[in-house]
Amino acid sequence: MVYVQTNLYQFISLSDDPVFRKINNLKIGDEIQIDSFKVRKTERFYEVENEDLHELFNSLDKCYSFISSLI
Repeated sequence: MVYVQTNLYQFISLSDDPVFRKINNLKIGDEIQIDSFKVRKTERFYEVENEDLHELFNSLDKCYSFISSLI
């Protein structure tokens, strides 16, 4: 059996989630720190990185889902 953790904001509204708002408010070239991750917005991607990984996402939703699953 596989368990998936649910996020409260999936039921209320993602726009109320402080993590979603931080990522959503990024402008091109901006970078923020969320937990141990740097999140950066480029012209084409959202980049998430720390010492162990560097991932690219082509949408806000995919970036948010990835971050949410790790923190």
